[in-house]
Amino acid sequence: MPTDSGLVHGVYDSGRSWLPLTRIPLPHKPEAAPRARRHTREVLALRRVDAELTATVELVVSELVTNAVRHGVCLCGCTRGPVSLSILRTENRLRVEVADPSRTPPRWPAGPAPAGVDASDPEEGRGLLLVTALAADWGDHAGPIRGKVVWCEFDGR
Repeated sequence: MPTDSGLVHGVYDSGRSWLPLTRIPLPHKPEAAPRARRHTREVLALRRVDAELTATVELVVSELVTNAVRHGVCLCGCTRGPVSLSILRTENRLRVEVADPSRTPPRWPAGPAPAGVDASDPEEGRGLLLVTALAADWGDHAGPIRGKVVWCEFDGR
């Protein structure tokens, strides 16, 4: 089903009763990803989430936060807007949400690399492929005031 980004994947289900486990602001700097990984690991350990699921969620959090820092630029071109990580759960699902100040939806890698991007870099543009492979579902939607939220869900606790 198409979402804000036009990509085919799940749509945010606001009808579920999500229990927030954590929400933290992150710096709009490269150190945001390691901070988010560490925080995710700590929160999921406290909730006794199994190690395999924790490692998977931690990897996806790292990808989403890295993308938010690299590509989450305000309309004015600055990177001063907020980046945040939220982790929520229901009875049988775990959800990650990463918010950034950009309204530009996530994009699949397609065609030649944009100017300034090394086309020979095998890591460039593979984050969404990784999220798609590891998460049960993912999507994006406009933020409540500005920016966007990219989310993904995992089966289990």
